[in-house]
Amino acid sequence: MKIRKINKTGNVSNICRFLLLLVMVVVMGTGCHKPIQAPTYDEEVEPAEEVELFGIVSGLDEVNGSITIRSMGYETEYVLTFTGAADVRDKYGDIMAMANVELGSVVEATYDANRDKLLALYITDEESVSKVEAVSGAVIDYLENTVRINGTTYCMSDDVMAFSDNVEIEINEICSEDQLTVWMYNDKVCSFYVELGHGYVRLSDYAGYIGGMVEIGYDVIVPVTEDMLLTVREGTYMLRIAKGDDVGTKKVEVIKNREVNISLADIAIEPKQMGSVLFDVTPSGASVYIDGKRVNTEGAIDLVYGKHKINIIADGYVSYSAIFKVNAAYKIREYVLVKEGEKSSSTEKTTEDSTTKGTESGTTEKTDSTTENTTESTSDTGVKDVSTTTGKKTSNKVILSAPMGASVYFDGEYLGIAPISFTKVTGSHIITFSQTGYLSKSYTVSFTDDGKDVTLSYDDLILISSLIE
Repeated sequence: MKIRKINKTGNVSNICRFLLLLVMVVVMGTGCHKPIQAPTYDEEVEPAEEVELFGIVSGLDEVNGSITIRSMGYETEYVLTFTGAADVRDKYGDIMAMANVELGSVVEATYDANRDKLLALYITDEESVSKVEAVSGAVIDYLENTVRINGTTYCMSDDVMAFSDNVEIEINEICSEDQLTVWMYNDKVCSFYVELGHGYVRLSDYAGYIGGMVEIGYDVIVPVTEDMLLTVREGTYMLRIAKGDDVGTKKVEVIKNREVNISLADIAIEPKQMGSVLFDVTPSGASVYIDGKRVNTEGAIDLVYGKHKINIIADGYVSYSAIFKVNAAYKIREYVLVKEGEKSSSTEKTTEDSTTKGTESGTTEKTDSTTENTTESTSDTGVKDVSTTTGKKTSNKVILSAPMGASVYFDGEYLGIAPISFTKVTGSHIITFSQTGYLSKSYTVSFTDDGKDVTLSYDDLILISSLIE
């Protein structure tokens, strides 16, 4: 039997090599710039603290996974993170996507106060909370802090909020043309969401329609004036414009916060041919009616070419009635009534001059109303008068200081360039600002006849080029 000899020297050498290798590994590990961190176990150390929250959704950031909720009745806002594990449901208890939660919604939420993490969010079904959708023509009175919806007036809460395009806006940026979702708590309005906003329609080539009426959208029906800028709900409509028996229509697309120019040239009224008639009536005190309307026969009368009816009445004379035709630039018509009891009948004699219009009788040609500028009505005090049909004019004024250089429109009527002062009119109205190269902007205002002047100032308009990336 062979006995194997143990080489002690070799074993000692191997042990030395192992120790040297271990030292090298330790040295290399300690030389690394990034120290090795042991995992933490906060989830186990600090358990979730579930807190309930009743409030209004005032912000939603899906990209970064955060939602902002303002506590009802308070100005405190909670920014909570969320993941796909959050339980989100509508008022009927059905699961819904977080993307479908509208700003302004009244919700009941549960969150982990230790981590500011949303656990559950339900659209509330509390009886004290109501939601009204597709509201049109809402009129907000900022002085009384009320809003009229479908004929009913509601108070607004002190911390009422408004939202549009997923951002918070000022309440006075809402116009009566907007379509809204309205949330109420204990019969007080607590939030608005603009479902459909408003854009602006500017009319051009409108001279033939001055004095007529223009209709756009749901509730924009106003007289045609110089340089109009109308605030209209976004959407596609058929613009209808009328003057007398003449009516024209044109398709209009209104884009939110955009201004569109609509030319009426292709539906303009052709000027009607007019003739001037001088009525020479005997006896001179007789009453003369043309087409059922009494006229003053001291001078020539302008009438549209075509047939007209005349009636002449005088005490002690036989009344006269006939149809006559206007077909010349100027004509004299003589009428002699017969006294009652005489056998002869009343007579008519005409004298025509196709080259003259009214000058022979000392009358002057009637000025076409389309050439008059209805906006040049400024008093000696520098206060611009307004011709709005809503509200009562007061003896006070509105002083508008900014945005400087912008064109100012009051209920669609052009007033001038800011800064400007104009007549104070009671009620709710829309002030619109427009400036070349800038986004137009509207604000709703409310005035009362309190014997005081009002001073208003608004932010500068947004430069369109600044929105281009």
